[in-house]
Amino acid sequence: MNLSTKTIDELIDLALRTTCLDEMLFLQRNPSMNVRRALARNRNLDDKILRMLTYDPVQNVSYMASQHPKNSYKRDFEEPRPCVTCDKDEKGLYCESCPNLTKYSQ
Repeated sequence: MNLSTKTIDELIDLALRTTCLDEMLFLQRNPSMNVRRALARNRNLDDKILRMLTYDPVQNVSYMASQHPKNSYKRDFEEPRPCVTCDKDEKGLYCESCPNLTKYSQ
């Protein structure tokens, strides 16, 4: 199956487990924050892609990449929102009803 025809959930599953550099490169450019965030959690992540994800414009992605055990490109995140530090699985993630986000907003 072609990667461009996979669903978001299939791409998230792939992002978490792939060891293929070409797949990582494809996933790193995916417009879905959840796909890139899942890729940042992949233990087999290539160093170059890890560096790119560490400086992703979406803080949810860059924070997760900065927490990767292989990451030497540390970033400082001053008081990140609860959704940035969330460790829930990206698949089926519905932030609107999250109690941590509701408490943060008050």
